[in-house]
Amino acid sequence: MAEFRYKARDTSGGIRSGVIDAPNRSSAASQIRSRGLIVTGVDPVYQQSTSRKQWDWTKWLPVRSIDVELSLQQLAMMVRGGMSLLGALDSLQVQAPRKSLGNIWKTVVNQIQSGDSLSNAMSKHNCFPEFTIQLIRVGERTGELPPVLERAVDTMRNRRRSLQEVSSALIYPLMVICVAIGVTVYMVTYLIPQLETYLQSLGKNMPPMTQNLVNISNWMRQYYSAVIILFCGLLVVLVVAYRSQEWKMTFHRFLLRTPVVGRLLKLNETSTFARSLSVMLGSGITLIDGLGTVQKLLYNQFTAKTVNNARDKIIQGGNFADAIGEGNAFSPMLEKMIAVGQQSGDLKGVLSEVADFHEDQLQSAIRKLNAFLTPALTIGVGAVVGYVYIAFFVALLAAGN
Repeated sequence: MAEFRYKARDTSGGIRSGVIDAPNRSSAASQIRSRGLIVTGVDPVYQQSTSRKQWDWTKWLPVRSIDVELSLQQLAMMVRGGMSLLGALDSLQVQAPRKSLGNIWKTVVNQIQSGDSLSNAMSKHNCFPEFTIQLIRVGERTGELPPVLERAVDTMRNRRRSLQEVSSALIYPLMVICVAIGVTVYMVTYLIPQLETYLQSLGKNMPPMTQNLVNISNWMRQYYSAVIILFCGLLVVLVVAYRSQEWKMTFHRFLLRTPVVGRLLKLNETSTFARSLSVMLGSGITLIDGLGTVQKLLYNQFTAKTVNNARDKIIQGGNFADAIGEGNAFSPMLEKMIAVGQQSGDLKGVLSEVADFHEDQLQSAIRKLNAFLTPALTIGVGAVVGYVYIAFFVALLAAGN
């Protein structure tokens, strides 16, 4: 099979282009005509194809979620603009930012040409969320593919932004703490011992403030191998334990109950749950099927288990609002608003409002956390590093005297 780059016109006169696999030029032209296009040019891509296979290292990179999001957004725009589905997918495989994603779209095109549906072809690749595939199935049944693609893209975008906001709020303090620890360890294990040797050569004693750091330095140099082994062993134990579903469930439940991180996680999980379920209900997916899909979007395993338990209880005839409120996995407001939505018959609209409210609350909580952490970390890190510097210069003054 060889690759051919083609140009064609559709029935409305629009220009279409892409790359297609075929044994020869005439076979490629026949495949293009079978899509309802008028062929204006078919050229082999010998050198370009060889060059890409040799030098395009992006084919080894994993597919990023944001690349899938942008590709689906482009697909919705092209299909809404009147382009055929196969023509749009051909364009996606050429425009993909990474060769790995382009190869996936190429496989999807081949599967569709073999008689498969878009949703079934995409379901064979792990890079596409189950949530998106379910919405596409609905769009295929109703004939409204562009709207459901746009809803899927909006949901993926909101989820990505929420995760970025939470992670950015937690990464900054961790980076500052790591830098402070690194500077302190360097001074305590390297600079202070050299200063101690210098003072001893002068026959002078270390000031008490500096002597405390010297004692810490001596202890670290004496037992550093044991500390490293203990740290690595603890890390291995944590990694092995985290792979256990029971331990992971306990840890995720503990995270939800922590004072600061727990509130951020609850707000994020509640907004993700409400937004995703609202979109699925608005697309015609049943509540049972929607809950089965939404639980796979949740990061926290305890909240996902709560959704799964709620789904089972609804199947058994239980109340949705009561079931989702068990375990205190979500914001208390969610249970009450679901009850309101059930009574009013507008569960989709109520869930959308809940998602808007909790997204605003999440952004507000992150701003407040950053406003508190910045001065708090500055004071804390300054106190630790300042103590080390003062002890260092006190020893220098002692040497000068």
